[in-house]
Amino acid sequence: MRKLLLILILTLPTILVGQDLRHWFSEEFEGVSVDIPKTKSALVIGNTNYDNDKWDLKNPSNDANLISESFNKLGFDVILKENLDKDQFLDAIKSFKEKQDEYDFSIIYYAGHAIQDENGNSYILPVDFSNTEQIEDAAFNISKLLNYFEKSEKKCLLILDACRNTGNNGLPKPSIQDPINVKLAYSTSFGKTASDEPDLENTIYTSYLSKLFLIEGLSIYDILHNASKKVLSKTDKQQYPVDYFGISIEDIQLTNSK
Repeated sequence: MRKLLLILILTLPTILVGQDLRHWFSEEFEGVSVDIPKTKSALVIGNTNYDNDKWDLKNPSNDANLISESFNKLGFDVILKENLDKDQFLDAIKSFKEKQDEYDFSIIYYAGHAIQDENGNSYILPVDFSNTEQIEDAAFNISKLLNYFEKSEKKCLLILDACRNTGNNGLPKPSIQDPINVKLAYSTSFGKTASDEPDLENTIYTSYLSKLFLIEGLSIYDILHNASKKVLSKTDKQQYPVDYFGISIEDIQLTNSK
């Protein structure tokens, strides 16, 4: 009963908006079918154990395994990787990109550290990252990663459950030409921190995402939007997940409504 109530609470506004749009733009909606990709792939990365022990985190591996379970239930071909150094990270991204054209839709999920440099550029940190090196040489520029996957016309969602360390005030919106086929989702907005939640088995953001992905009939937009609202409420407005770009994938549904 509680599960049914949750589904109704989450989906009712979407249903009402959808009905209203179909009323006002009936001609545009004629013959429009739900966009459910037939083939789906996911690269899931959890970086927990850093070479610098002070940077070790508790939950990225837990989060990576939890979200992988949801993706497996949804029929994704899942590649799960943990504790990747720079070379391993680069190999995983390249290999995933090479096979992207075989799938209708793909997701890259990363849990671990990310930082921002003084110029406003954001980076994902492999486990062998050292702050004695140039960031551009030792980490992965998020803007370049988005552009790399935008080169394909296949649709991709990049989820970053990062910015966990104290003093790191979130990551800004990348300053790039807006990708159409790639959407970026952050676990928190710029100016808001995202805790590693050491007292919990998983971060709040990934806990909600893993459940929302499995609710029948929700679009990517619905999933991310409701995750933001749930996390904002749960953290008393201390954490606010945001997403950018990728308008072409917002209406994708991973399951049919029953």
